[in-house]
Amino acid sequence: MNHVLNTEVVHNPSDDLTRWPEDFGQRPIDLSVILSVKSEDRVEMIAISHRKPAPRTGVHRADLKVSATVIRDHADRLRGQWHDFIRHQPQDAEGMPCRPSFPFAATHDLRPSRSTVVPMIKELAKSGARTLNRILEGTDSDLAQFRKFLIGELRQGGLRISFDSQDLSLPWPMLAVQSEDSATPSFLGYMHEIDQTGASYAPVYSPAVRPLPVTSLNTDTALAGVGCSEEVTELLRQRSQLTVRTHSNELLESLSDAEFDEDLMYFWCHGAFHEYGAHRTVGVRLSDDKVIDADRVHEYRDELKAAQGSLFRPFVLLNACHAGVPAATAELEYLGRAFIKHGATGVLGPQIEIPQVFASEYAHAFLDRYLTGSRTAGEICRDLVRHFLDELHNPLALAYLLYCGIDSLLEIRPCTSSPSTSTNVDGSACPATVVPSPATGSPSISPSTSASQTG
Repeated sequence: MNHVLNTEVVHNPSDDLTRWPEDFGQRPIDLSVILSVKSEDRVEMIAISHRKPAPRTGVHRADLKVSATVIRDHADRLRGQWHDFIRHQPQDAEGMPCRPSFPFAATHDLRPSRSTVVPMIKELAKSGARTLNRILEGTDSDLAQFRKFLIGELRQGGLRISFDSQDLSLPWPMLAVQSEDSATPSFLGYMHEIDQTGASYAPVYSPAVRPLPVTSLNTDTALAGVGCSEEVTELLRQRSQLTVRTHSNELLESLSDAEFDEDLMYFWCHGAFHEYGAHRTVGVRLSDDKVIDADRVHEYRDELKAAQGSLFRPFVLLNACHAGVPAATAELEYLGRAFIKHGATGVLGPQIEIPQVFASEYAHAFLDRYLTGSRTAGEICRDLVRHFLDELHNPLALAYLLYCGIDSLLEIRPCTSSPSTSTNVDGSACPATVVPSPATGSPSISPSTSASQTG
């Protein structure tokens, strides 16, 4: 005889399966490296391996012998050497510039220049190794032990590494170490998945689950038609619900909405430095002259954090020159950190002036992979470094720095009902473009050929 048993759920650990865990998509970090500026003359460095036991006396820790000012100088010098690579100008037998001007900036495929490029890449790797060695130089016994441990860890390939620093940002992917079995150093961004952290606590939102990600293209119309930018736009249109914004008022109106429900924000525009008196900042410009910097993001998002239904969780690709470069001092917040503070899952941007042709190719390759929802931003960044370097002899993917986004991942689920469709010009069906409620923007980009070579 069947009996119905009375049951009572005392605990509900699954929360009715309605929420994602805060560590959704994350895998353990293998190595954490922390730079802490105690004063301009004292910088402490800590390295924590999450795969090995710590020393019995504590963690791997040492005071560096170089000041924060000297470290910044070394970092800027290395960035300058990469800028010189981009501006390389061959000369003929009479010392006159050859055509075309600055050939490394004119294409993303440097295989035709292999004989020239390969030695230059090796020299950049040596410069990256020298920069790291200068930061870690010193004869103090603690520093010597620390240096031995850290270099030993970095020589191992395939690690997931977080470089944490609130006050110092280094071009970590461009740094390099020399392995024991090779005379040529290897770039850290080639060997490992890397991101830089150091932001304060930020809101954590559950990832959106939908058949198509919601994206935006925030752009300067003068850059339409540069490189493969049109292909990037078409990729976003075909594989996401896309909003296009071309002016700052459109972007600021969207940022003023508490429920900013975008999975990815792509910026294809110019980076802009703004200075007035003691105030210095870096931001981006769309088709108008207004600079969108960290202060403006805070102005439009600060009061919304506590609002009911507040939402802000995009991954941000800042394809604008210098937009990924933090300010020189801790007091000057930069744009990427502002996005992170309000909930962005990660920010990716170049640390140097990137040729627009390469920038568009990098964006297409990154977005093509990221929009599948099957790979994290950290994996994609490392794979793109290897793709461009190994196959096309172009090292510029190493100039992109990932901030707080090593585990950024889209959650895409197939639609269980028949989706709305629209019709292409050729009569074929395609997913309808849906503009999310908080986003307003222009439906298309006006073509122009007035863009310069670099952003």
